Amino acid sequence: MRLASALTSSVLVGALVFSGTAAVAAPEDIPAVEAAELASASSLLALINPSTKLSPEDYTPKDLVTVSGTSFQLRKQAADAVEDLVADARAAGHSIKVLSAFRSYQRQAALFNKYQAQYGTEYAERISARPGTSEHQLGLAADLGYTNSRAELKEAFGQTPAGQWIAEHAVDYGLIVRYPVGKEEITGYKYEPWHVRYIGKEQAKAMQESGAETFEEYFGMLQDASMQAQATPAAKPSDEPGSVPSTPVEPTTEKENQKVEGSGVLREDDLMVLRFLPPYRDWSFGFTK
Repeated sequence: MRLASALTSSVLVGALVFSGTAAVAAPEDIPAVEAAELASASSLLALINPSTKLSPEDYTPKDLVTVSGTSFQLRKQAADAVEDLVADARAAGHSIKVLSAFRSYQRQAALFNKYQAQYGTEYAERISARPGTSEHQLGLAADLGYTNSRAELKEAFGQTPAGQWIAEHAVDYGLIVRYPVGKEEITGYKYEPWHVRYIGKEQAKAMQESGAETFEEYFGMLQDASMQAQATPAAKPSDEPGSVPSTPVEPTTEKENQKVEGSGVLREDDLMVLRFLPPYRDWSFGFTK
């Protein structure tokens, strides 16, 4: 894995770079999001992938709860969504269960080291996140599977009735299938039909309607919308009698943004929010093994 280093985190690359694919234009009605929310590890919209890293690396959400009927934990909103999805899937005849949810930095390190020793570094990076870069550490992601199925944690799960039901209905619960088929060059990971990520019902629906196929693409749209909103001049106060003059809002400084609880999705000040997409591992500037 190559992680960007020695770069200024406040710099946002202004354009999406694709390899032979066209950029997806952001819809005009995309939900408005504050810039600080896109840079906070505690945000439901935090972007974590092989090129971004949590700060601190051992970040742990404060609102973890146990997912009903399991020994696993998720953040409260994500837990509620997963519980509802599992219950409705079972009502529809699909015996789905939770296989994994929140993982600590230490647990992720143990898993990655195991895969690295078993398969080698290159393949391990395709199937597992290095510690500090896992969505599971956010407490917003869960792995789902059949009870007593040979398709657990395998691409074949996507072809099962349960996998297809999840792909179709996840958005109804504010969840997305985080690593879709054929998008490894964007997400950094091979197809995982069992891995769902909570971003909220409004955002999940907006992502579906936007045409974005990956969260990386949708995250770029949210950044664009946020920057456009900041660049739009505030409306002038009305001169009509009885109108109340608007109070100017002081711009938020970078230091104030960093005070947001859980801020620092990127490691300290060394990583930029990577606005380019595929291929992560083909960029040479500022990257180290």
